[in-house]
Amino acid sequence: MRIFFSIISFLIILSSCQKKSEDSILAKVYEYTLFYDDVIYNLPSNISDTNSYLNKYVDDWVSKKVLLNQAYINIDDNTDELEKKVSDYKNSLLIYEYQQRLIDQNFDTTVLLDDLINYYNNNINEFKLDQDIFKGRYIIIDKNAPNIKSLYKLFRSSDDTDIDEMVSYCMLYAKEYYINDSIWNYFNPIKQKMPKSVSARNIFYSKRKYEIIEEDNFIYLLLFREFKFKGEISPFSIQKEKIKSLILNKNKMDYLFKVENELIQNGKLNNDIKIFK
Repeated sequence: MRIFFSIISFLIILSSCQKKSEDSILAKVYEYTLFYDDVIYNLPSNISDTNSYLNKYVDDWVSKKVLLNQAYINIDDNTDELEKKVSDYKNSLLIYEYQQRLIDQNFDTTVLLDDLINYYNNNINEFKLDQDIFKGRYIIIDKNAPNIKSLYKLFRSSDDTDIDEMVSYCMLYAKEYYINDSIWNYFNPIKQKMPKSVSARNIFYSKRKYEIIEEDNFIYLLLFREFKFKGEISPFSIQKEKIKSLILNKNKMDYLFKVENELIQNGKLNNDIKIFK
């Protein structure tokens, strides 16, 4: 009798588990089944809208399974060619993961400033501007703002006190402003904020190198300390991060090549590598 009740209990539990599994099914495509737990297991921790993520996950899963089913119907997955491609891809992926681990654990990402400057100087003709850049200031302000004439004077000044006063004024009244004229910036984003009549070339080659334009309800103040046009040699400061990336990539390749050669040499010394020619 005790054995009988044990069997009944087991069947009830099994039936409950099966029902629970069926209730947690999100989608079915042919013989493939997607369960809720499968999605939750892969749910990123930073997702704010779980429902949207869930819907997209299901849609993507269905698309992949539909295509996979058609692929199995139309392509012989037992061919030697396909097996070779799968094997080659797996091997390439393993090598890549190993190389990435080597880089993460052992590769020195330090690049000295002198190396950056030397690279720039030795390859200077490669660094040409693809758009105009400038050092300067701009302010966009409502034409009804108070004491605008005093702003005109401050705008042209290089005195620290005047600059502080100008910044304070802009914080209160300017729609938009940029005051730091010691840093190179791309001009196109600024040009899009200015009236169409603004000509960077005319402003820069004028004696005063600034322009004040009133249009509609705003006044636009634009000043150039320096200007470089598209096609000219790009300054080092603009190219610094790009050069660092180029040097790091070369150093990574050199490092991986060195590791590979060391492994080959050690393999030959230990008779793990034998080449028959």
